[in-house]
This record gives sequence, C-alpha cells and structure tokens, in this order.
Amino acid sequence: MDFMDISRKRVTVRQFAQKPVEEEKVLKILEAGRWSPTAVNGQPQRILVLNTPESLAKVRAFCAFGYDQKYVDLAKECDDKTRSQVNFYYGAPLVLLVSYDSTACWVHPQSGQSSGATDATIVATHMMLEAASLDLGTVWISYFDASKARELLRLPDTWQPVCMLYIGYPAEDFKPNPNLSGRRKPLSETCFFNAVPEMEK
Repeated sequence: MDFMDISRKRVTVRQFAQKPVEEEKVLKILEAGRWSPTAVNGQPQRILVLNTPESLAKVRAFCAFGYDQKYVDLAKECDDKTRSQVNFYYGAPLVLLVSYDSTACWVHPQSGQSSGATDATIVATHMMLEAASLDLGTVWISYFDASKARELLRLPDTWQPVCMLYIGYPAEDFKPNPNLSGRRKPLSETCFFNAVPEMEK
C-alpha cells in the first residue's frame, strides 16, 4: 500500500467496536509519531495514551458540552439527550491526547511564535495515517475542554493540549458519513502556482 492508498483509506470513524487495540499496534502508531518531523528536531510532543475504563471515563467528562442541535445534525453520534448534552467521545478503546511541552519548542526569532502546535499536529497526522495502514479507524478531536482535561489528567503546566486521536476497529455497521467523508475540492480551488489569483469583486 503506497502513501496515496493510505491517505484515501483513512476516513473519520465515530463508531467503534468494543475491542482493544493490540499493544503491538499501539506501539507502531506511537513509533510513527516518534519519527515525525518537528522544528529543529526539538520533538516537543507529549502523548498521553488513554486506554483504561477509568481514563476513558475522564475523556467522556471533558468532551461533554451543552446540547446543541447543529452538532447533532453534523454527527448524530454526539447526541446525548439522556444527559441533555452533546458528547464528543464516541466509545473508542484507545485515545491519544497529543500535547506539546512549551519549554521544548523552537521559537521563531522574528515573530516569537512557538512551533509547538504545528509540531504536535504533524505528529498526530503521522500517527493517524499509521493507524489507517493497520486497518484501524480514527477520528481527530479538537473540541474538548482543555482546562478540564488538564485537571482530570493532571497534566504538567508546561504541557499544552492540541488534539486527541480516537483509535479503534470500526464497528461492524460503521459507514462513513457521506456529508463529511470522501469528498475533496479540486486542486484548482486550493493550490496556486507562482501567484495568487485575483479575487472576483
């Protein structure tokens, strides 16, 4: 399977089989993150592996928000009417919380901008694609209460959460959401050679 095959194979999964991800696959995914490029090879990523019932209950707690129909319309899996809320934890057996250590990042000498969020994002992407190559489903989550996550997971002050990856085997009846998966804009709408096109007035 070449890179484009893996890229096309990866789809967002919000329905997971209740089957643990084997340790050897977890380690392969983490190894893919370890070999990701980071600014000046600083490797500021800090990945918390969450795969026990106690840890996953904490994920559920900091992914809960007040009920909002627009999110339910987008992804019915977040509908938690019994608690009058939306919840962006979908029952994945493995969650990787991807953070960066603010003391370990490269800082742009002119702008003062840290590379941490970019580095962590690259690492998460490599891990997500490795998971796809192992026939695992993933969903990238950035909608969570970072302050609550910090408290419940006792994150060090220097760790800055960026995103989570939910990973697991897709449920037997899983089907990709046709409104969210598989469609891509043509290159002509997103890529431009040598000059930015003039915008229509």
